[in-house]
Amino acid sequence: MKKTGYWIVSVCLLLCACACAAFAEPAWVETEKGSLNVRSKANSKSTVVIRIPNGSQVEVLEVKGEWSRIEYKGKKGYVKSGFLSDEPPEGAETEETEVLVIQTGGFARINTQSGALNVRKKADAKSVVVTQVPNDARVEVQEATLQWSSIVYGGKTGYVQTQYLMLDSQMIGKTVYPDGDYLYVRKEESALSQSLTAVNAAQAMTILNIGEQWVKVECRDNAGETVQGYVSMSDISKWRETPGRAQGEPVLAQLTLSAETLQLGGKLDAVVRCEENADCSVRVLRNGRTVMDSKTVSSGTAFSYRPRSSGVYQMELVVRRADGAAIGHEVRFTVEENAAGAAAPEVYSQKDGWWLDKKYSRSNLDQSGCAIFTLSHALQRLGKGSEKTAPDVLARTYPMYLAESGTVTGNLLAAAGRDFGFRTEKDKISDASRIVQGFSEGAVFSFAIVSGHIALAAGLSEDGTKVHIVDSAPSATFERIENAQLYIEDGQGGYRAVQSLWEIPGAAYYLETGQFGGLEYYLDLDYVAGRGVRMIHP
Repeated sequence: MKKTGYWIVSVCLLLCACACAAFAEPAWVETEKGSLNVRSKANSKSTVVIRIPNGSQVEVLEVKGEWSRIEYKGKKGYVKSGFLSDEPPEGAETEETEVLVIQTGGFARINTQSGALNVRKKADAKSVVVTQVPNDARVEVQEATLQWSSIVYGGKTGYVQTQYLMLDSQMIGKTVYPDGDYLYVRKEESALSQSLTAVNAAQAMTILNIGEQWVKVECRDNAGETVQGYVSMSDISKWRETPGRAQGEPVLAQLTLSAETLQLGGKLDAVVRCEENADCSVRVLRNGRTVMDSKTVSSGTAFSYRPRSSGVYQMELVVRRADGAAIGHEVRFTVEENAAGAAAPEVYSQKDGWWLDKKYSRSNLDQSGCAIFTLSHALQRLGKGSEKTAPDVLARTYPMYLAESGTVTGNLLAAAGRDFGFRTEKDKISDASRIVQGFSEGAVFSFAIVSGHIALAAGLSEDGTKVHIVDSAPSATFERIENAQLYIEDGQGGYRAVQSLWEIPGAAYYLETGQFGGLEYYLDLDYVAGRGVRMIHP
């Protein structure tokens, strides 16, 4: 028998003689045992496209170093030249049937239509079952042939019948639909990447490629333009090859933000557009993790959000219609660390979400801090504002004055008066003339504006009938006030009662807490005096 080395030399001489002209020479597979892998490229790590039984005849099309490009029964690929001979090997098992490899590596989804699939020790229906894989589970594929596939699941390796696998290689080029509500199509393979569009169960996608965690697809965005992007494998329960229930007119879901980037300490304004009779909700994620749980909204809702830390944020609107149609719209924004620090606002917003994690004794400032915010506002207006008078600093300085029923305001003001150099009195003042006199002397007043809530009386109106109020949590006032009205200037030298907090200049509704931020407005002097006030005199 003429061995492979001789055959290669002959071929090389022929190549030189023919000046690299194309040729096809017969050769035979000669392996020590088993079949010969034919690969898609001249590389031992490339995909195996077919296996050829030992002793089979092939046509050699080209020799590239240690690799030969061959053809076998109409199929072409590359084999190691060392396993070819110019004569049939003696005793070759030429009756062996070829094994067609249809996928090497990658993944697949179990598709039994019902129960679990047995994983066997060998590629034999009578072999021992080593484990079971649930229907729709995703498994790692080592090698898939027409009949049996070697897979890995739960750390165990075994064989399953290929007919029960939906191989990734079989999905390339297919048109599919999301199974469930909707999927975000992202610009890159990352949950933090920009969302190009969202597709629902009625919107077709063409699969371009499938990786371990991300699937590259082509689809149309909301404007009807063709886009290519990625959907997360973790968001896919299974593919549908027919549209789901969300057919007909597209679901309306749109979020508009006031900025793409803001400094830490700032607030973001947003507006929602969605279908009038749909179930709409908004949630916020930071670096891929939820930081604001879903909040119900309606079309036209305008709200604000104040992030508590820097990072990459995603605000997500989800709209679900009564007929089962659902869609989402996601917008991204970045919060940058403010090296200079945020300047103290004229009016603190106790309910803007920023104070949810700021402690005040056994509670937090969002829940129990109205007296602290009022003290901070008072110190600002007395010209004593500094880093030491910020609400969170005051809360750490005077935690001892928070009782079960709320802050003991008289004791708090007495202690702060000694520390910051202002005068206060033990008893409340209910005489309107004394309040007017205090204002004329530059004093301000802390008072229980409604049951369970403290605000600041900061000054007197020009006509002397109303008091200028600085309120850190006006929703509490608006909801609880009785026999009184909140007023704003009417622009003609007078005042008008407001029917909604939205009418007050600077109004901002914070979705995270479901309440308005701090506002300034007016109340009748008689109402303020009737509640009794505590003087803060410079």
